[in-house]
Amino acid sequence: MEIKITKLTDMNLMRKACESTMDSTESTVDLWNIYKCEHSPIRTQMFWIEMIDIPTFVSVHFVRHKIGVEHFVLSKRDDRYGDGKEDRWRPIKHSMLINAQALIQMARKRLCSKAHKETQMVMGKLIDKMFDVDPHLSMFMIPECEYRGGFCPELKSCGRYKENL
Repeated sequence: MEIKITKLTDMNLMRKACESTMDSTESTVDLWNIYKCEHSPIRTQMFWIEMIDIPTFVSVHFVRHKIGVEHFVLSKRDDRYGDGKEDRWRPIKHSMLINAQALIQMARKRLCSKAHKETQMVMGKLIDKMFDVDPHLSMFMIPECEYRGGFCPELKSCGRYKENL
């Protein structure tokens, strides 16, 4: 498995977006703080991510995320590139055009202990690669229960924290 990440936008675009929403003429906000507060300019930070040779079922888990992301996955239809014998473990290439907010949301679900172990592993490797590209963003890509301060919104908790209220 290989993950490649290219950052497509920079802090200048995020600051322009901030300036459009405030009275002052110049924004000085940095990426750490915009990721921390998750205000709308976070969505100006765009990435092209390629996940090469991930299991098909993991790709299906990622493709469930729809807001702030476009997915590009090779069809394995038997009249195209498939042979009709594909199974859920068959390696596939899955690419995404995605913004920072969508990545944070995706990580919250895909790092959850209730997610499949293979999906957690792929998300973990994606975060490791993100650290090299945008270390501030990688720090906010955490499981839902950590984001919620130990509260699990799942119907059946994994038990990492005390049971829900």
